[in-house]
Amino acid sequence: MTRTDETTVTTTTDTATVTRLSPDGTVTTVVTTTIVTVPGPKVPALVESSVPEVSPLRSKVLVRSLSPDEDMIKSSGKIPKLVDLRIRPEPISLEPIRPEPIYTPQSQTMRLRRAQSTPAKIRAGSVRMLSCAYQKYAWGKCGAGSTARNMVMSASREHEKAGLSTSFTIPENVPVAEMWMGTHPSGMSRVLDKDGVSTSLLDYVRQDPDKHTGEGEDNLTFLFKVLSIGQVLSIQAHPDKHLAVRLHAARPTLYKDPNHKPEMAISLSDDTTALIGFRPIPEIYDNMIKYPEFAQAVGDRAVAMCASLAGLSSGYGASVGGDEMDRPVDEGRCWAALKEMFRTFVQSDRNEHVVKQVHAITKRLREKNKGDGETNVMEGVVLYFATIYPDDPCVLSPLFFNHVKIAKGQALYIRTNEPHAYISGELIECMACSDNVVRVGLTPKVKDTDTLLDMLTYRAGKPRLTYGERIDEHTTLYEPPVKDFCVETVILEPNGKSVIKPVPSPAILLCIEGGGSLHQEFADGTKKELKLSFGMSVFVSPNTSVEVSTEGGIMIARAMSNIHCS
Repeated sequence: MTRTDETTVTTTTDTATVTRLSPDGTVTTVVTTTIVTVPGPKVPALVESSVPEVSPLRSKVLVRSLSPDEDMIKSSGKIPKLVDLRIRPEPISLEPIRPEPIYTPQSQTMRLRRAQSTPAKIRAGSVRMLSCAYQKYAWGKCGAGSTARNMVMSASREHEKAGLSTSFTIPENVPVAEMWMGTHPSGMSRVLDKDGVSTSLLDYVRQDPDKHTGEGEDNLTFLFKVLSIGQVLSIQAHPDKHLAVRLHAARPTLYKDPNHKPEMAISLSDDTTALIGFRPIPEIYDNMIKYPEFAQAVGDRAVAMCASLAGLSSGYGASVGGDEMDRPVDEGRCWAALKEMFRTFVQSDRNEHVVKQVHAITKRLREKNKGDGETNVMEGVVLYFATIYPDDPCVLSPLFFNHVKIAKGQALYIRTNEPHAYISGELIECMACSDNVVRVGLTPKVKDTDTLLDMLTYRAGKPRLTYGERIDEHTTLYEPPVKDFCVETVILEPNGKSVIKPVPSPAILLCIEGGGSLHQEFADGTKKELKLSFGMSVFVSPNTSVEVSTEGGIMIARAMSNIHCS
């Protein structure tokens, strides 16, 4: 109805559809709509209403893909068979373009109200000091270079000063790879009491589960760690829930729990590096051209399958570590090509042939290093792997897995069933409460090649790194797309003070840098203070508010269930 002083305008429509078939087989459908306007009787004038203009819908994220660099291609005279198969895509860029969205799903203010809304009654719950387990894996760092070792020993000394336990020393030649904070039986934390008695964290929370873990829960959903990486970890993946149940039932001594294990790493240093997920297929095919030993190792069939995708946008798949898609992807063909390549590469019946190619490429790269040529980062990683595991096919894994450098404060989320391996650095890691690892290479431990080949998603794409989301003046949130865990970091300058808001989840606080105090005030007016310094950690019950103060500055990480995940 429109504004008029004379009549009411009535409209009717009539629609006709005609379908035609052209000689070339094209089907054309023509839709014709007839609009008839009929004036009605006079009516009093209407007040004109204001209708806001609606902007057209725009994509929230526009992403373009990247073609491989020209210098990655060998001359056709050297390897004519492979180069002749190549179809070149248009030269475009991989960087995402993020225009300001018309619609924001939820403002930061509303998100905080949802995530940090206080319950009807905030309880002055438990804030208890923890003694944490550590793991002496061979890939860990020794001596003062290990952040995990330094944290464990520093906390031990402070616990002795407070009369909570006796301090201890870890020998310099013992590699300390990880410090664990949580309730997993392979590395149980313990709650310390003033009289020197300690209780396992699991037993403690089960004494009053409604108070310590929340209604309907009797355990923590997350496991919190500090990693100090002295040498490359195994090429591995972690199972989803369905697979974890089956693996635990079949081999409980190897797969020690029935839970999935998505995980997120937050770097504490600028030298943290890792392999994560399959490279885009065009990059993998470039490496087959540049390194003929790699092409020989994976076999002609895998080379041909990758070549058929190398020049197409379908070769750029989903992002690794996220849910967004970089480009529309021919998932079936990509999946088949990557699985064929990886299967022929790691299966034991081809091991002798693949190892021969490993030796050939490492010999050539070492000779290149001695001469005028310089190895690039990828080649350097291959040579590094070869010094530790010279006869392992996975020495060549940097040629088909993404190599990433994770800066201090950056995070990398690793989904279940995704291949990865940390190479170097210091980091904190949070995950679902599980220790299930399926290994395939670069390790003296048990390998389960068949299981890993079957479980992988075979997604090709670029990894996504994030610096998290700043949610207030002092706090940064790192939120994965799972409900089991999330991490917040809180940074206070000297003489700073802040309140760590209550959340409906149990939490573990870890002091990463500096030191300060945690303050609690109870309903009867009494107060409690806990000193917190480097390496010390505390358990905090749900719905418990804690104030942090510091004289010299402090950085704290809080691990908890993902209360932000809807």
